[in-house]
Amino acid sequence: MNPMAQRPSLPSGDPSTQRDPAPGMTAIASALANLYGYHVRPVHWGTQSPMRAGGEDPLDGVSAFPSPSGEHWHYVTYGLTELYEGEASFPFQPGVSGFGFELTFRLARLPGEDAPSWPVLMLQRLARYVFRSANVFRSGDHMALNAPMGDRPSAIEGALFTLDPELKPLDTARGEVRFLQVVGITADELEAVKDWRCEGFLELMSRRNPQLVTDLRRPSLMHDPVFAHACREGARQEGSSHGSSFASMVRWEETNRGLELTVGAIAVPDLLRALRLRLPFNRPFRLHGRRGSVRFVPGLSAGWAQEGRELVLHVPWDAAAALAEALAPRRGRYECHAFPGLKVVVRPTDVRGPRGELVRVIG
Repeated sequence: MNPMAQRPSLPSGDPSTQRDPAPGMTAIASALANLYGYHVRPVHWGTQSPMRAGGEDPLDGVSAFPSPSGEHWHYVTYGLTELYEGEASFPFQPGVSGFGFELTFRLARLPGEDAPSWPVLMLQRLARYVFRSANVFRSGDHMALNAPMGDRPSAIEGALFTLDPELKPLDTARGEVRFLQVVGITADELEAVKDWRCEGFLELMSRRNPQLVTDLRRPSLMHDPVFAHACREGARQEGSSHGSSFASMVRWEETNRGLELTVGAIAVPDLLRALRLRLPFNRPFRLHGRRGSVRFVPGLSAGWAQEGRELVLHVPWDAAAALAEALAPRRGRYECHAFPGLKVVVRPTDVRGPRGELVRVIG
């Protein structure tokens, strides 16, 4: 994507005689002009390889606006919603334009720094994931990046998704458009989110950072004892909202001695979280694999059953606590007396970065 020092142009002339070929783009540009003023000229990146023309880039463009204070850049995408008249490249959803949202991102601005381009590439990758998988992001979602965010060493290695605090939903001719902001967080903050819930964490975060600006230089909020205590209390009182996760290695085999469940080490922390902070709150947890999934459900007695491509484990509260004590995110074979017949085998997991490079081995 190439930078251009202008926003997508708004239509001019008599609206009664002129048909706007890009009403969706105009609606987004108008919302930004109302927020920042028509005199503010953002940096805008267009695309050289648009997906609608057979290329790899789903976004038609990204604009970056300087905040009025000059303390951060506000990036906004064009392309996850229906920008053009007669567009038919999205799955039909009544009352929703395209996928229903555009992404935004606020980045702390260094003195004298021009808007960096790496957020554009990040937003393009996130949009590419949505187009290829048809899995949309929603407010309250979270994800690990498996590498530092940005183009320099940083503790920010995860992302949360929430409604942009300043851009309100738009009611366009093709349906509603929401603005979903990407918020960078550290690895231990992501673990706290999984232990509790994204909305609660962001509410605490917004008391210090109302616009949820991502600063690659900041330390973890979990280093603050008051903030960390509030997160732990939220998890203790409410349990975890993290109801499922994916691991490349998830398989099982019934033997004459019982059930052998094999998982990658990367899945064990989420499994431990489910045993401690979901099942005791009467909430199930699903571990997805490439060829099947395992659903952990509260039960009166320990047992299992296979339902198609899914294994259902019935876990009483005492077995959940015993399994949580026995398991560890390192290679090995684990059993516990409270769940007779179950053996959990943990295998190492290779973690790779966005370019396929080996980042680290877990377990």
